[in-house]
Amino acid sequence: MLIWTGWGIGVVIIAFIGLMIAFAAGDALMTQFAMPYGPANSAGIIIGGVLAAIGMVLLTRWREQGESRTFIDERTGERIEVRPNAGSLFFIPTRYWSWIMLALTALMAFFQFDAVGPTY
Repeated sequence: MLIWTGWGIGVVIIAFIGLMIAFAAGDALMTQFAMPYGPANSAGIIIGGVLAAIGMVLLTRWREQGESRTFIDERTGERIEVRPNAGSLFFIPTRYWSWIMLALTALMAFFQFDAVGPTY
């Protein structure tokens, strides 16, 4: 049984890219603007997480656009419309992962705010 279906693996790829953006943004805020370690990392996490969530929304919209197909039940004559699906990751549809990413971003930024940088 697969962990993802359809384009659900795109969520992992987009989250990884968001994580790399978060590290780069946090480092840039510390070096360029002399922000303390914790607040700089929190801001970097927020930047990367929000960009990842936007990427997930765009992925879902791209994969779910298009015309729906209409099926007709032979026995009842009921018409059923089926739209394209973007897939899922860990059995959660791709369209919900942007909200999960925003919640995880808020939690990580909150807990990272008071962090103390490494001492050498």
